Amino acid sequence: MLYLGKRNTSFMASTTSYIINFNKKTGVFTLTSTKDEVKVDAKHKKYEWLKSQAAGRIVKISDKGRWNSSKDYIGLYDEINSSTSKKKSTVKSSVKATKRKAKPVKDNSTELKELKTQLKELQTSNNKLKTENTKLKNEIQLLKKKPLPAKQKQKPKPIKKEPKKYKAKITATLKYKSIPFNRKGIDYLDIEIITRPQFKKPTQSFFKSYLKRAAATEFYKVYMDFGMPISNIYGCSPITDVIKKEKKIANISFVYIREY
Repeated sequence: MLYLGKRNTSFMASTTSYIINFNKKTGVFTLTSTKDEVKVDAKHKKYEWLKSQAAGRIVKISDKGRWNSSKDYIGLYDEINSSTSKKKSTVKSSVKATKRKAKPVKDNSTELKELKTQLKELQTSNNKLKTENTKLKNEIQLLKKKPLPAKQKQKPKPIKKEPKKYKAKITATLKYKSIPFNRKGIDYLDIEIITRPQFKKPTQSFFKSYLKRAAATEFYKVYMDFGMPISNIYGCSPITDVIKKEKKIANISFVYIREY
C-alpha cells in the first residue's frame, strides 16, 4: 500500500464565520463576525441567496470570496450576541459614571440677585405693555362706534335756463248782445294764444285773465296785450259786421299748455 501520511492543509484558504441578522424596516442583511460586519442590500448578488437561508444558520466567507452556509456548530450566535450585550452594559455603566462625576452648580448669590432684578424689570415692562394694549383696543372700539362724518354733497352747477315761448289751446263761449237789433248772441271760440319768451311755464289763470280783458274789447280789430307777455292770438272773436256789446266769455276749457 502507498502511504500518503497526514494531509497538508496549509495551502487551503481561510474562512470567516458570520451570523445572519435581517432588518425588516430597511430590508438589509447584517453579517456579524468576531472581527467585522458585512452589509448586504437588495443590490448585492448574494441577497436572494441569504433570503433562502434558514434561521440560525451561519455564513462562511473565504478569502477568495466564496460563500457557503452551515449549522451553528460552534455557538457563534451566542458568542457574538453575548459580546455585544457586554459592550452595551459597559457603555451604560460609563454613562452612569460620568453622570455621577458631574459637579454641582455653585450657588452664586450675587448673580441670582441680578437675575431676579432683571426678571422684575421684565415683568414691569410686560405689565405696561399689556395696559397700553388694552387702552389701544378700547380706543379702536370707540372709533368704530363713532359715525363717520357725512360726505358733503357737491352742489350741482347751476344750469343756465333760456326763456321759452308757450302755446295754449283753449275752447270757450262768448255771449253778447248785437247792435242795432239788441239781440242775444253766442259765439263758440277755438282759441290759440302764443306767449313771448318766458322762464316759467304760464298757468291757466294767466290765460284766463288775458281772455277776460280781451273779451271786453273789439279784439279782432285792434290787437292789445294789456301789458302781458302775449305774442299772438288766434280765434278769440269771429270777424263779423255785427257790433257786440255786453260781451262775456265763459266755459273756458284748456286743451293743452306746452312749449312752442
